[in-house]
Amino acid sequence: MGEPDWAGVARSLLKVLAVTAALLLAGEALDRALWLFGDDRRMVEVYGTAARVANPHERLSNGYGGSGGLLATAHRMWGEPRLAGPGGGERDHEIVLDVFGNLRAPSLGGPTGGVADALAMGHAPADQVKKVIDGLPQTLVAVAVVEFETPLTTERLVAFNAEHRICGGADVSYVYDVPFADDSSDPSSYNAIVWNRGMVLDYWEKVDHECAAEPRAALAEFRDWVGLLDEDDDLSAFGLYYGPLKQAAEHNEVHGLLVDRWRLADLRKLLDAPEVRTVHLADVAFDVSPGENEDG
Repeated sequence: MGEPDWAGVARSLLKVLAVTAALLLAGEALDRALWLFGDDRRMVEVYGTAARVANPHERLSNGYGGSGGLLATAHRMWGEPRLAGPGGGERDHEIVLDVFGNLRAPSLGGPTGGVADALAMGHAPADQVKKVIDGLPQTLVAVAVVEFETPLTTERLVAFNAEHRICGGADVSYVYDVPFADDSSDPSSYNAIVWNRGMVLDYWEKVDHECAAEPRAALAEFRDWVGLLDEDDDLSAFGLYYGPLKQAAEHNEVHGLLVDRWRLADLRKLLDAPEVRTVHLADVAFDVSPGENEDG
């Protein structure tokens, strides 16, 4: 009886392993395809909302579906820069997800410009900011980040809003986490997590809010959205990751407020509040729409 043909056995084993791997990949691709083309709503809710969370420097629409090709689906959004004045111009964005879970959203990777600098919450001493604001016409409006001395829980923020007559709505967003960079880790950086009440609603739906108590509803909506996610949702194209999102939802802490087109006079008042560390101005302009900031 001769020696076994070990080379033949090895070749046969490799063929079996190759076929098994191919079947597993095919099954995974099929599952992804069924999810992808059978649940466009989830595509919008997960990736469309993630784009809005990670890109507060733009006022983004909820968008509409598109064609990403034979093995992909697309979601198109349009937005305008979040500036204090007019003239930013609209532009289209496209999010494309293929059947293997690869995501392309090259123009929606995270905040840029003045809003990005404001969210970084760098050194901006309150006394210095007071001098800057006092030297400008108080009727100017600004896009800014109000940074708290320490993060506020929802209930403390409700009390803060009531005391300072902050009514929430489209011009107030909640910074649930600040940007983080660490070159020694992978991923090396995380975007800020910025949430606005009604973030997951279709753009044509009216967004009601509860004035000073709005942070309660905002946190509930944020937690509902995080509950839609799972660890297989790759949000790295937006600088977002499942772990930090889940932690932010659980911790119930607001590091600051991103306010949109508020009067400088109202921001100046907040600088005297003990809860406020400072205000980071992202953009300032003359108010061309009188009356729109009465609740700010």
